[in-house]
Amino acid sequence: MAKQTALQKEAGILKSIFRRLFSLRIFKLIIIIITVLLLAPIILFYFLRPVPVKGISYGVTFSSKYATELGLDWKDAYIKILDDLGAKNLRLVVYWDEVEKYKGWYDYSNIKWQLDEAQKRNSNVILAMGKKVPRYPECFEPDWLKVSGNPAIKEAALLKYITQTTQELKGYSTIKIWQVENEPFWSFGVCDEIKRSTVEAEISVVRAIDPSRGVLVQDSGEGGFWLPTYKLGNYLGISMYRKIWYDFWGLFMKKFIYFQYPLANWTYKIKANLVGVPIEKIMVTELQAEPWGPGANSQLSQEEKDKTMSRTDFIGTLDYAQKTGFKNFYLWGAEWWLFEKELKNEPYYWNTAKAIFQ
Repeated sequence: MAKQTALQKEAGILKSIFRRLFSLRIFKLIIIIITVLLLAPIILFYFLRPVPVKGISYGVTFSSKYATELGLDWKDAYIKILDDLGAKNLRLVVYWDEVEKYKGWYDYSNIKWQLDEAQKRNSNVILAMGKKVPRYPECFEPDWLKVSGNPAIKEAALLKYITQTTQELKGYSTIKIWQVENEPFWSFGVCDEIKRSTVEAEISVVRAIDPSRGVLVQDSGEGGFWLPTYKLGNYLGISMYRKIWYDFWGLFMKKFIYFQYPLANWTYKIKANLVGVPIEKIMVTELQAEPWGPGANSQLSQEEKDKTMSRTDFIGTLDYAQKTGFKNFYLWGAEWWLFEKELKNEPYYWNTAKAIFQ
């Protein structure tokens, strides 16, 4: 009886405390804020959830450098991607260190050959150019310019290169969009900082020479802010990676780890709505479709490859992408699919991708 009385007394004290707390405005405000924070994801998902679109368009990024690194004949690989794989939408790369090996001497033969072949097949091309473009180490300044420590000299050389490239290649109707720089504000690769003012100057040059075509600027799909990058051009390109091997700027005691992004497929569209970028202006220009491991893909063991891009991951990534609500996807890794097929006797990735293109 005494124990029951003590419990009743304690319960009465707790009720009194809660009554006093709820009488305080600050406590009510805290409860409201916590409730809103808990319900916000549900509300956002309900109103902004993506709906898979009809007529999804698939393409590939092609890098002559990467194909060569894998031990392929890059021209042969490119033709097979066009004709056997059946890719009609391409993101091609102009590599500055190849085009201007010597100061003021420009050689566009490699990229012109690619554009000529694309034009024969009525392909649609996004052409990436600048200092920072696809494939590691990301930045491709020519050797003669690397020795300069003067930022003004480097920027002048870059703008001259952008001018020359746009003038030289604008006659190709197969080019539908110019891409200026690749993730210029995302810290990845062996690259000096690229200032926003520099990218603005590059885009101004392109628009002055060819005002009829749009400009795309790329940002990280997982970590970028999107809107500031989108405002520079007409389209926003984003990456979409699922599993990677990375050190995250030394946050994990400078150790590389395998990591899966904890992002549901609907988070990208909700992010687009929240930051104010029209979803129809976003292209997934790097959809992970190859491994990301501790070394060159040509040297990884099967176990290491499977940690970030197994057969199941490949299908899962395509399914994931289709549910994001975006319409345009450029798969990242076509050269590796061919490497697996021809040099590793593993045609699964090539044949599976072939089915979605054809």
